[in-house]
Amino acid sequence: MDGSTKNEEAEAMRLGSQAGKDEKRFAGECPYDQTAFGLRFAWLDGFSKGRVELEKATGTEPATRIQ
Repeated sequence: MDGSTKNEEAEAMRLGSQAGKDEKRFAGECPYDQTAFGLRFAWLDGFSKGRVELEKATGTEPATRIQ
């Protein structure tokens, strides 16, 4: 893909997960642009997983859920 290594992608996912667990952060803060697709995808995946953990911990519904 973009030449990123599995270790770099794992770190990007970890950083994204940390960001996702912070309710004041948002996905638009992803530090990777479209030229680093693998890292961007990993960060956003981590962010999403962090949001799920945040919701479970706080008992809240996702802010983006359409009703």
